Amino acid sequence: MLSKRKIKKIFPLDFYGEDGSWRFIIRAEQPGEIIDAMYWRAYISCHRKDFDLLHIATDKFNYKYNYSSSDSSELHYGLGGAPMRVNMMGPIVPISVILKKMAVKTAPVSFRVSA
Repeated sequence: MLSKRKIKKIFPLDFYGEDGSWRFIIRAEQPGEIIDAMYWRAYISCHRKDFDLLHIATDKFNYKYNYSSSDSSELHYGLGGAPMRVNMMGPIVPISVILKKMAVKTAPVSFRVSA
């Protein structure tokens, strides 16, 4: 059984997702958010264009991406086919923010009828 001391050392727990070269983190801050964070990390990885993570992010992280292309139209990046390391930033989004956004988005709309 986990003690409160061990839980504090584990959290926040980050789940890394990616869509091509673009990476992001969904952060669980409590034990009850782990399953939701895992689900939404997978869902957002598959449906990236439906989410604007940059505007709801609370933080960012840096990572390096190995970029290489043999496309002749991209020769201005360097030698064609030569790998390049590109520094990139990804958003960190707490799962609580995503759940709040989805609750607002799926909330039923009530209409008031006046007589």
